[in-house]
Amino acid sequence: MTNARQIGQRTPPPKLDLDGFSLRAWSAADAAPLRAALAGSDAHLRAWTPWVVDGRVAGLSLEDRLTRHGADFAAGVEWVYGLFSVDGTEVLGGCGLYPRVGAGALELGYWLAAAHTGRGLATRAAAALTRLAFEGPDIDHVEIRCDPRNVASARVPERLGYRVMDTTSNAPRDLMIWRLSRTEFNRRAGEEASGTSRER
Repeated sequence: MTNARQIGQRTPPPKLDLDGFSLRAWSAADAAPLRAALAGSDAHLRAWTPWVVDGRVAGLSLEDRLTRHGADFAAGVEWVYGLFSVDGTEVLGGCGLYPRVGAGALELGYWLAAAHTGRGLATRAAAALTRLAFEGPDIDHVEIRCDPRNVASARVPERLGYRVMDTTSNAPRDLMIWRLSRTEFNRRAGEEASGTSRER
């Protein structure tokens, strides 16, 4: 759409092919595989991200939720992707970029189905969206927020060079706020290109 908001000067692509899986903007046609992924991951997701299971808006069917995600993606409200198997038949998780943390910033979120944790998928998806976010010159930093008790989730920003800025005490859960600035991202990218990057 020509009136879609952009990340910088670039409208995010609706599909990104990564090593062994892909990121794709949601559509109502994805309801069946997403329903299967949620059914097999209810307890796992409800512990940390209950809104993934229940939705943020009460009363919407799963098809309605996915239709809204697709419309919001096209309109530039937010950019939410599903993580899909290579053949597109299985939902592995989800991730997205959300312009809700202030000017010049994006929040990055992710979740994985229980059967697909421990494979580095969240880290690779978050790395791809971090790169996408910084392709626009108006993005100063990207934030990732997670429950400090969710050790597996916190490892993702740590691996990607994000720094802990704050831990807030809010009901019903605390939040650990990680941030990566454009300067830090560029420095890390340069180190990786030269082979001098050090894993944290």
